[in-house]
Amino acid sequence: MNDRWEERPMAAAWQGMDFARFGARMAESPEGSARREGGCGFIAIDLADREASAGPASETPAEWNAWLAWACPSERLEYADRLGTHLWLCAEIPPDGHVPAHEYLTGIARGLRRLLTEHCGSTPGRSGGAWLQDRGFGVAALSDRDGLSGRDAVYEALFHAAGQLRQSLQEQPRTELREEMEELLRAGSLYSVYQPIIWLGDRRVFGYEALSRCPAGSRFGNPMALFGYAEREGYAFALDRLARETAIRSSPPLNPLQKIFINVTMGIMNDDRFVSGQTVQWLRQRGLHPGQVVFELTERSSIDDFAAAKKILGHYRGQGYEIAIDDAGAGYSSLQSIVELRPDYIKIDKSLVQDADRDEMKKQMLRTFVRFAKRMNIKTVAEGIERPEELRLVRSLGTDLGQGYLLGRPQEHGMASG
Repeated sequence: MNDRWEERPMAAAWQGMDFARFGARMAESPEGSARREGGCGFIAIDLADREASAGPASETPAEWNAWLAWACPSERLEYADRLGTHLWLCAEIPPDGHVPAHEYLTGIARGLRRLLTEHCGSTPGRSGGAWLQDRGFGVAALSDRDGLSGRDAVYEALFHAAGQLRQSLQEQPRTELREEMEELLRAGSLYSVYQPIIWLGDRRVFGYEALSRCPAGSRFGNPMALFGYAEREGYAFALDRLARETAIRSSPPLNPLQKIFINVTMGIMNDDRFVSGQTVQWLRQRGLHPGQVVFELTERSSIDDFAAAKKILGHYRGQGYEIAIDDAGAGYSSLQSIVELRPDYIKIDKSLVQDADRDEMKKQMLRTFVRFAKRMNIKTVAEGIERPEELRLVRSLGTDLGQGYLLGRPQEHGMASG
């Protein structure tokens, strides 16, 4: 149950409501004039994120009723009660209306919710989103089924409205993530930072890895959560395209021999919409060429068909792009990818690099990777170098390139070209 929900049983809470405040026609007179002429119902609105300035200054029934008369002058609304963060209202439904009762009540609730809460209209880029309009409230028309007493009809409507409100609050986080993802894609608010990759022999900058970052205040928290959500919810291609474009358009200046490493998944490269010509166009606009791009295959999705993967990678290699296998040594799949795909670069996972000077097994595994790569004419990149001892070790083993905080932290503008 939502943590905003009142802990005491709802039925018990409603026993404390002053039904007389609604009028006898609602609670005790099923055949009363309101039900004959039109009807009535309940509206429940969550006020947990209410603006301090919204609604009446004091919250007496009289103040609420005065505010409701101002907010909805053409509607007949009445304050019912306040349970925790939930405001309960009763509404008279006009007779012979062209709009069904539920839709009529929903329209009122939507408008009041907009007036009472901070989200609608005050959060940049989010006003008008459909998800904002249909959360944080519940409505129900009073039933006039035969044999249902007035009080039973009231309870049935209250339970229905409360259930709708609870469901909308439970679905809110997922809905907000979807809205944030769509807004991020519309606005292109993803941005890139660049971590240098250094020649270990002379400390020259070989290139940069482009790392995607979420905008400030993102609900996703970190890029891993962002890309994981995108893959689960069908946004993977659109997000990858934005990340790739951003990485190229905002890349630091490169000399003709320097590279930019861009993370992609095999699944994305296998997608018919992965148009290599688009990437070339972005590169040309930045004064770059395919030979300066290394597609870094990540482990976000596994490779099921290596024969097909070889064919796809052969196509991009034919255009001048190079291929790196990321996180080598972190799992069996990356080792298999090295054997099957014959990459241009092996990026040795930081779990093998960090503290390898203190761990003989890590040291021997590093040595094995480096020797194997040299025989296969594959360049090695040691990731996660953070200590001078780690740097000395990977250099002594013959590792070609290094990356890590000791050599350079990710930043929006890369180091000067060397």
